[in-house]
Amino acid sequence: MTNSTDELNPFLVVRVRDGRAEFARWRVNDGPDALALFLTADGASAYAREALAEAGWQVVRPPRTSVLEVLRACYAAGVTLAVLDPDGAKDKREFPIGEVLQAVGLAAPPQ
Repeated sequence: MTNSTDELNPFLVVRVRDGRAEFARWRVNDGPDALALFLTADGASAYAREALAEAGWQVVRPPRTSVLEVLRACYAAGVTLAVLDPDGAKDKREFPIGEVLQAVGLAAPPQ
């Protein structure tokens, strides 16, 4: 992702479980789980096929405002990192969700 807020338009992998949206995560080098974001639908689909064993995952590209709400909700739930284009072994970039929220003018919710 770049600093331009116009480019905050990733693909997400999501499923509904127990009436709530659940977004795909990726484990950062034996660290915490991170929200998985993708630049392409193909990358998101490949991740869903290869890394997510359970059924029901779908690739979506929500509007920017919805992406920001997902980031806020993840941050509030304790998921403080996001990763771009993860696969089974690595990701292209890790970034703190709180910094993204601040960069677009949204205060990061307290943890």
